[in-house]
Amino acid sequence: MSIPSRAPASSSLALPFPLIPKLSLLLSLGFLLFAVGCGSDHNSVNGPYSTASLKGSYVVRLAGHDTFLDSNNNLQSEEYTEVLTFTADGSGSLNGVEDFNSSLPASGFTPGTAFTGSYQINRDGNGIMQINFSAPASGQINLSITLISSTSFYVVEADGFNNFSANASGEGRKQDTTALVAPTGTFITRVHQLIPNAVSSATVGALTSTNGTTVTGTIDVMDNNSLFPQLTLTAGAFTAPDANGRGTLVYTDSTNITTNYRYYVIDASNFWLMGSDSTILGTGSAEKQATGNLALSGNYAFGTSGDTDANNLAARSVGVFSANAGAIQFGALDSVQDGVSTFDQAFTGTYTQNGARVDATFTPTGGTPIQEIFWMVSPSRAFVLVGDIHRVEDGTLDLQQKNTFSNSDLNSQFAYALVMEGFTGFSPQVLLTRVGTLAADGNGNLNLLEEANSFEWGNPPGLINDPGTLSGNYQVRSDGRVLAAVDTLSSNLVLYMVSPGKAYILQNDSDVEISGRISLQTSP
Repeated sequence: MSIPSRAPASSSLALPFPLIPKLSLLLSLGFLLFAVGCGSDHNSVNGPYSTASLKGSYVVRLAGHDTFLDSNNNLQSEEYTEVLTFTADGSGSLNGVEDFNSSLPASGFTPGTAFTGSYQINRDGNGIMQINFSAPASGQINLSITLISSTSFYVVEADGFNNFSANASGEGRKQDTTALVAPTGTFITRVHQLIPNAVSSATVGALTSTNGTTVTGTIDVMDNNSLFPQLTLTAGAFTAPDANGRGTLVYTDSTNITTNYRYYVIDASNFWLMGSDSTILGTGSAEKQATGNLALSGNYAFGTSGDTDANNLAARSVGVFSANAGAIQFGALDSVQDGVSTFDQAFTGTYTQNGARVDATFTPTGGTPIQEIFWMVSPSRAFVLVGDIHRVEDGTLDLQQKNTFSNSDLNSQFAYALVMEGFTGFSPQVLLTRVGTLAADGNGNLNLLEEANSFEWGNPPGLINDPGTLSGNYQVRSDGRVLAAVDTLSSNLVLYMVSPGKAYILQNDSDVEISGRISLQTSP
């Protein structure tokens, strides 16, 4: 199997002791007794949800870290990605299969592990899932989820035992079971890869298949402290998906690098990607490109994250800009890189567009220009690659749905679903995820109901914390920038609104690398 990296391949020698893979762990401490619904008082939110809100076929993806004891009682740590495809019956039972990839060479990529499980959803949309694995391994993981609707939700892993602690975040989407065929058309893609003992990589670009089998395309790759622009695919192929919507994608680019993926059909216009090269932890998305106009024009909000030369997970940016006829007329940027904050930095810039691909330069006031590459899915959405060779940072941008915003735009009939991930501190790093609901009243007041899962990688057990209702306040600026303060959490939560129902969020504090998304809950 080829190593999909332009960096030297890391050693894959067998470890001198046996490993118990994550799925084989016998969690002898029993089920972790965190409060049902991710917080004892979450039912104070009068939402429309119940366990029946989750019914049908779903795809869930997670990426994170865990630490566990092997069979010789040695403490082992791994980064991992996993995708669960399952059917939920609307009454609290589910079954499906998992694909799992580990950074540990002795574990690597493990496809098709069967599982059953149970779940419960409270009326505020917060809930829990217990996943019980069977062949070829046995074990249990616990997930906390927050519904956006009956078709999508945010998810984190919530396991904090002495012999196994895990911290991961992701999302779930309902699957259109009438669309379980190989993708056809042009899809804009974005993949981020963590590569053990090497520099991470990120890819954005376009993949095209006219027959659901052969794949062509053009991609931009940031890898090994180098940008490889506009590589062409010299070979590529899809296989047809199975009954769970799981297929394979393999392609070779013009630098002769071959990359292997599992893909997961969401619907005819969307599929997700997970790297299947053992220990190469790739996660990504593909969205079908719109026909006709693809021009970058208007006001856009964006969010990106990634890795730096010094630290994984230590580059996070959110912001807004106005684009028109090759000029970025104004912009605002908040970011944290290696624990150093940039707060509400103004910028202007320029861009050139050739088809779906945009080369942009952000020029911050008093700062160093930032190169950006956008691949347009449509005039209102694009995938983003930051062109800085000292960080591997990528994300998305979305056309703002209003010209001006105010406090009244941050308001909800039920609440906003929220997910955030990252870490606090650098020595040591404490991994942290948040999931829950954020209720805003349109007048500058808010309440956060979250479950926070944290642990020091390599030093279990983790801490799963349900702090109860956290109150706060916020102020919305006309360009969609929101500055929020939440008691005991942060006075520097920064949001950039795409619309009254969607925003990118960053905790802009020094020595904190945490960012995510919020989405307005809608009635199931």
